[in-house]
Amino acid sequence: MSITYGALGGLVVEIVVFYGRIATWQAARHRALSRNRRRDKLPRFDKYIDPPSDALAALTRICLGAGAGWLFAPQLTGALATVAVGASAPALLRQLGSARTLQAAIAGTQAEPATPAGEEVLES
Repeated sequence: MSITYGALGGLVVEIVVFYGRIATWQAARHRALSRNRRRDKLPRFDKYIDPPSDALAALTRICLGAGAGWLFAPQLTGALATVAVGASAPALLRQLGSARTLQAAIAGTQAEPATPAGEEVLES
């Protein structure tokens, strides 16, 4: 069930993203209509929606949501929590992947303290 709910969370986010693209297209059409009344100058739908890449992005988000639902299933209680983890899967997995201690554990080395941007490390 956790996999299904996680995938559902990923699908919900993808639906919201798709709606955002449709709303942007609609607003562009309304702006074009308010400026001029010629229908041939209206923005085309395919300028805002690219079916192959959008479908692949949706499939990826759904798979990430399902994977996060499965991965975090022991820590989650309830369907809503699992849907939330599935919805936040890309950001959650990005955070886990960017943790310096996790990267060091994977590489088998100790984590070194980060230096602020622009500062050089001087070795003597």
